[in-house]
Amino acid sequence: MPILSRQKAVIPFHKPIYVIRRSYAVLVLIPLLACALSAAHAQNFRAYAGEFLQLGVGARSLALGGAGVAISEDVTSGYWNPAGLARLNYPGVAGMHEARFDNTVQYNYGAIALPIGKTASVALSVLQVGIDNIKDTRSAWIDLNRDGHFNGDDYIDYTKVTSFGNHDWGFLLSYANLWNPDISYGVTAKVILRKLDNENSATGFGFDVGLQYRAMDRLTLGFLGQDITTTLLSYTSGVKELVSPTLKFGGAYQIFLVDDGYHKIIPTLDMDLRFENRGTVAEAHLGPMSADFHFGAEYQFGQLFAIRAGYSDLKQFSIGAGVKLPKLSLDYTFLSFNGQDQLGNTHRISFQFSLQQDRWKREGS
Repeated sequence: MPILSRQKAVIPFHKPIYVIRRSYAVLVLIPLLACALSAAHAQNFRAYAGEFLQLGVGARSLALGGAGVAISEDVTSGYWNPAGLARLNYPGVAGMHEARFDNTVQYNYGAIALPIGKTASVALSVLQVGIDNIKDTRSAWIDLNRDGHFNGDDYIDYTKVTSFGNHDWGFLLSYANLWNPDISYGVTAKVILRKLDNENSATGFGFDVGLQYRAMDRLTLGFLGQDITTTLLSYTSGVKELVSPTLKFGGAYQIFLVDDGYHKIIPTLDMDLRFENRGTVAEAHLGPMSADFHFGAEYQFGQLFAIRAGYSDLKQFSIGAGVKLPKLSLDYTFLSFNGQDQLGNTHRISFQFSLQQDRWKREGS
């Protein structure tokens, strides 16, 4: 839970102006690349194939409205921003379970992260979203007069009703490193597997790239180019779907309420920039470009517990809490779907376990 604390410098940094200018150049070129790739494919492929990857991981993230690009510096960084993995000092594992829409949709996540040498880290994350027991009545309709309409003596032969599951899998392999004491970078390669029914499935491959910059002692800025080269899903039926790039910008700031360092509030804000012609579906749009926002705030009491609240781009409020035990962190979040009882409420529970022992500690930390 306590994050964003400044570490000692682990590598020399001799050319600050040169490096910062290079980082700004990257932030300018990436949006241009994303626009070009999106425009080139927009006429040939179906979009929105990777929406399940927008659900986020960890209970903490949902409580903060899905704002995790700048604030994430733990195992979940493999999803939120791989650059944050460079701040890990111990190996760790994380897991999460969530049931949505009155337990209809099951969402699970697991990850492991390892520091390597003095400045690098790697992580493997797995996400799974599934719906089971979907009834298939296509072979059960007995159309006696063969007119294509259910009428007359037509009936359903329930002995021919079958069922299937719809499952999406995401496998994320991440690498991160420190460029200098204040700037870290990371990349995530991901494989997407989809199984829609007993006959149709799909595979896809893509990349995320991320940066985190500690602009000052209390302020951290983050950037994530999600599906930066576009991610293409190819189905066994011949259909192709495209996951267009999303550019995520975030910031997190620490506010100490008293001088003892035990009481701290961390407001955080993320903006998602897309080029998919989402129009009025997005919170703000201009031509093919649209923007959505996530923001939240976390109150921390030392290294013991935290209370959180947030608001997402789906116009949903969330609340949550977390407690930190020796080596183990537990987090919980509650999300109500705007009073729509038929959709039910969401309860997300997650954990992180860290091997905080000297023999597992990052070299030189």
